[in-house]
Amino acid sequence: MSVAFANHPSEEVNPLSQLKVLLASKIKSVDKCLRDFAYSDVAELPSISAHIIESGGKRLRPLLTLAAAEMCSCHEGDRAIRMAACIELLHTATLLHDDVVDESELRRSRPTANKVWGNQLSILGGDFLFSKMFDLLVRDGSLEILGLFVNTSQTLIEGEVLQIKTRFNSEVTESDYFKIIEAKTASLFQAALELGGRVAGVSQNELNALAEYAYNIGVAFQLMDDVLDYTSDAATLGKPEGNDFFEGQMTLPLIYLRLLIDRGEEFFALKAILSKAERTIEDLVWVQKQLEIHQVSKKISDLAMRFAAKAKNSLVELPEHPVRDLLAQLTVFVVERCK
Repeated sequence: MSVAFANHPSEEVNPLSQLKVLLASKIKSVDKCLRDFAYSDVAELPSISAHIIESGGKRLRPLLTLAAAEMCSCHEGDRAIRMAACIELLHTATLLHDDVVDESELRRSRPTANKVWGNQLSILGGDFLFSKMFDLLVRDGSLEILGLFVNTSQTLIEGEVLQIKTRFNSEVTESDYFKIIEAKTASLFQAALELGGRVAGVSQNELNALAEYAYNIGVAFQLMDDVLDYTSDAATLGKPEGNDFFEGQMTLPLIYLRLLIDRGEEFFALKAILSKAERTIEDLVWVQKQLEIHQVSKKISDLAMRFAAKAKNSLVELPEHPVRDLLAQLTVFVVERCK
């Protein structure tokens, strides 16, 4: 269940791009921090780190940390940059591990680290980034922020285990699905925004608002990402089309389709496909057609928009700022990027 923004027809004016322009110098400093800190005398480790850190990711999570700090008038710019680097190190380390677990061969349109260096070095590369993250956090000295990263790391691992347990299980419920995306996606969004707020020294009420925004936009984001797995091509996604389908992940499109097709020939055809450990392109095409017939994408889009609206509403508790306006626009963009 990998998360990526698809290309958008108005890339130059979308709120994510505008946030990147507004915070460009700080994101550049985050990139420098990542390069400098991911150094080792053992050549393979910085090579693996550079392979994934510099692979074209949009730096969404550190961008959210910097956005929260900027919006809340943070006076510790260098600290915000180091903490934004920490959230990216955490995210990147989990990607290295996830690609091994998922046996992935492509990420962001490039071969995965495990494809290039093998599983053993890729796992150790992820461990190396975790250690660098905790090095930065210990140097920062805040037990509160260290605790935030410990709790988030544990939640991410729990989410990955839950996802592994549900593979090729056609009885996965909507409730099971939400537990997974809350742990694997929303928790990291929450950590990113809360981190920016804590560095800025905001009130508990503002921290709660940041967490609520992050949770709801994180869920909306993942809902639409799971739709994109069935509606976009590999060039747009940066990973193979139908990746979740072939990995046996019961994401919401399949859960809804199973509920909508509850009898007849299509029901038995879907049941047969979902029971297969080895799925074919023909299986994917059949499922995509059924998703279209039953308007599953629209149903999920409507659900995602409700989460996005909740995210937008939570912003009223936060300071008026151009960043806040862009975060409000981002709630719509994460849903409409599929259109």
